[in-house]
This record gives sequence, structure tokens and C-alpha cells, in this order.
Amino acid sequence: MARPKKTPDELRSDTLGVRLTVIERARLDELAALHGLTTTEFMRRRSLGYRLPSPLAEQRGQAVMATALLRIGVNLNQLTHHVNAGALPPADLLPGLLARINLLLDKIYDPGADGGRAQL
Repeated sequence: MARPKKTPDELRSDTLGVRLTVIERARLDELAALHGLTTTEFMRRRSLGYRLPSPLAEQRGQAVMATALLRIGVNLNQLTHHVNAGALPPADLLPGLLARINLLLDKIYDPGADGGRAQL
């Protein structure tokens, strides 16, 4: 099935020519690449007040932290399963695990500010 045709008011057929210095163009290209957008899409979003995606480096950092939190969650799930089955966890396991979770949450939010979140 073919993609539906856009209505005339949805088509981006009107162009706007903008004159820039070489330095200005390089800066625009750099900012667009930082957000993973084309220069045209970056200019459109900035000028019309549309939301910009997070910078790519920030997205990668969030993905790394999400993976780390997921792994901790898996460990907590296994620990809970064993405790519910009657096995006692090592005494030093839980404080270290909570410290790792708080460290990762501090990287997500402002370190030390706690961002209004509860400490574990």
C-alpha cells in the first residue's frame, strides 16, 4: 500500500533563502549535527519554537545509564525471588546495591540536589 498523499497545507513547498557568513553556517551545521538533525530541520524547529531532540551524546549517556539501571533491576528481582523462597541475602549486598542505584540516579538528576527524589 502506498503512502497517503499529503494535503496542500501539509506540503513543504515554500522556501526561504537566508544569507549567512561561513562561520554562521558552520555553527548552524555543528548545532544541527549535535542534535542529530539536518541544518534545515534544525532551523525550522528553532525558528518555530518546536521541541529539539536531546543532543546525541546525552542520548547515548542516558542509554548507558538505563542499561546499568536495568541490570541492577534484574539483580534486585533475583534477590527478591531468593528472599521470598526463604534464602537470606549476604548482609553486605543490599547497602552496596543501594549505593550504586543512588549513584546512577544522581547522574540522571542533579548530583547532590536529589531533584526532589527520595533517597534509597
